[in-house]
Amino acid sequence: MRRWFLALGGVLIALLLTASMVAAQQSITITLSQQNNSGESGTATLTAVGTNQTRVVIQLKGAPANVAQPAHIHEGTCANLNPVPKYPLNNVVNGMSDTTVNVALSDLLAKPFAINVHKSAQEIQTYVACGNIVGSVAPATGQPRATLGLLPVALAAVAGLGLIAAGLGLRRVRG
Repeated sequence: MRRWFLALGGVLIALLLTASMVAAQQSITITLSQQNNSGESGTATLTAVGTNQTRVVIQLKGAPANVAQPAHIHEGTCANLNPVPKYPLNNVVNGMSDTTVNVALSDLLAKPFAINVHKSAQEIQTYVACGNIVGSVAPATGQPRATLGLLPVALAAVAGLGLIAAGLGLRRVRG
């Protein structure tokens, strides 16, 4: 009987930890397609950081070595891009860029935005890669899944620990 209570408690604790990790790992990956026959393409992974920031990691294949390529998040789509950057990103160098921007991932998904990479600072008008920020995250909008909120899981864990304690108390009374 004691083993059963311990197993139940372990499962409930594991469920709580899993729910916490799921809530913390909200991300989407978009495709960055080549523009202007650049030969550069790849992905951008956007990951929620807390509730008001998003980490953007760009990985491009075919990027030139040791050339700083400006990158930005623009309003609009690759086909109809607002030329004024909304959120600047760190330059792509050797095909890589990693930036945390002060905007929630859910806000970037709420209306059309695109990530655009330029050939260089000197040739800023030449786009080499672009990707529309579309998709959905699971869990959506930077919050835990509605079907597996943290409060019910926490309450289940506390109840499970209570069952374990009660089981141990019964064993002492009977033993």
